Amino acid sequence: MSTIVMPRTMQSVRSLEDAPLAARNAALRDLYATTAAGYLPRLLGAMDRNPYRKTYGCLDRQFWHYRTSDFPSEMYQEGVLPLAQAYACSFPGNRWHGEPRLRELAIAGLRFSAKSSHADGSCDDYYPYERALGAAVFSLVAATEAYRLLALEDESLLAWFRRRADWIVKHDESGRLANHHALAALGLARTAQATGDDCYARAAEARVHQVLEWQSSEGWFEEYGGADPGYQSVTIDCLAKYRKLTGATWLEEPLARALAFTRLALHPDDSYGGEYGSRGTHHFYPHGMELLAGEHGNAAALAEAFLRGLAVGKQAWFEDDRLFAHRLGNLIEAWQDWQPQAATEAATETDVETSPPSSESEHVTHLPQAGLLFVRSGEQHTAVSTARGGVFKHFRPQAVVTDAGLVVETTQGRVAVSQMHDRNRPANLSTTGERTTLRVEGPLHWAKSETATPAKLVLFRLGLLTVGRWCRTLIRQLLQRRLITGRRAAPIQMTRVFEWHPKGLTVTDTIVLLDSKLAIERMSYGTDHQSVYVAASGVYQDGVLEPWTSLDRHVHELNQRRRVTISREYPGS
Repeated sequence: MSTIVMPRTMQSVRSLEDAPLAARNAALRDLYATTAAGYLPRLLGAMDRNPYRKTYGCLDRQFWHYRTSDFPSEMYQEGVLPLAQAYACSFPGNRWHGEPRLRELAIAGLRFSAKSSHADGSCDDYYPYERALGAAVFSLVAATEAYRLLALEDESLLAWFRRRADWIVKHDESGRLANHHALAALGLARTAQATGDDCYARAAEARVHQVLEWQSSEGWFEEYGGADPGYQSVTIDCLAKYRKLTGATWLEEPLARALAFTRLALHPDDSYGGEYGSRGTHHFYPHGMELLAGEHGNAAALAEAFLRGLAVGKQAWFEDDRLFAHRLGNLIEAWQDWQPQAATEAATETDVETSPPSSESEHVTHLPQAGLLFVRSGEQHTAVSTARGGVFKHFRPQAVVTDAGLVVETTQGRVAVSQMHDRNRPANLSTTGERTTLRVEGPLHWAKSETATPAKLVLFRLGLLTVGRWCRTLIRQLLQRRLITGRRAAPIQMTRVFEWHPKGLTVTDTIVLLDSKLAIERMSYGTDHQSVYVAASGVYQDGVLEPWTSLDRHVHELNQRRRVTISREYPGS
């Protein structure tokens, strides 16, 4: 018998004081540190180490070395934290501990950040005069912690912290990205710690409350209008750090709910998140989980699974120059705060009720606000996004199926996809006997795949150098609409029906052409594509090797009859 369950209320979260502790696998702990240490030579190679150049301390190699960029992106400067950690902290694989030159370079990185910022403390990330909140908060969080680790007393850097913090206090960004504002809160709190100015502590608390206003009752924090497990881990990480720094015990219940949601995105093979999230990301920040592991069974389970996945390469690989430094400091912090004993799952079953354990029962967790459904039946596990038109991951013994949605190309060369995120898509969930059925329907949307050209870049730069520098929010809104949030429905309708039954899972798609003049050239089910721009998407994880499923044999029928039905069976064993 299937049981549709919903998140429990705040009153049902168990007291953490009663949570029994279980021993962790100590053999896995060092993977945090050795993984980070393996990237330190690359980080040092990314930095301009010549003190006679104006770019001394810059970590944006595209700017200072290749000269392919006309401004330094501040996002790269968060690399000062792992440099400071390598100098100040002893951990496995760290042969640079106490190396004077490393300390010098970390300080050079801090000073370049201060020098390259705008006069008001803001900074750029993707283009000149962007004044990007994301880059500002990522780098401030890293810089303030590096300053503390290096035991610096530098008034010029403190003045820069104040300018950056003042700018963050006064500025927001278009679109709701909870992880950016959680980072802002942490950066402000660390600025208060470094400067002794209580005004930043008050601003940090106000920003945390803003993040909590964006938390759904289902536990997830909003990321461009939806729930994304990858960025959820960033927000939890920042809130856990903030709680440790400030003693904010009032964060207990929101964190418990956030962890309960996050645990749903942990897969049987220890991989995490993916295509069904609102931003389709796989990344995972473990330090916050370690900070919470002694109190929350969900945090402990997530951290331990990440380490097991790290041991066999199940994690997402952030290998490009822009992304690789993102998690290095976090991995080192996770090693430092690794919990030898962690709260057990049973004692902190927090916010999601389940039906009684039974080999015959089907556990269904439906989160209608997020547009997500998680089904566990025997050895099978399925994660579905109704908000993304039925994008799903299906796990069964020795096999994983990833379906990131339908992709069609018309005879005119236009491409349409079924995966655009929309929490208002019609979806119906029902249970009859031993069958659970989910029906999702909606239009495909035209997909954009736009790259820069010399003419576009010239016009864009001219705009930025004239009116753009005074219209920060407008420029960001226009780019967001063009690359991320904007969409146009195509005259193609798809209805996807999932049926979970004792023999396994059946997925049936009905595709309908609504325009009599429209003709399809080819179509496929994709596995790892992302139709809108997301910085952390497109990285390597095992799913990228899953082949796309060509549907070309159905194209003739679709063009002739204007409708085609395609059914797939996934046996239970």
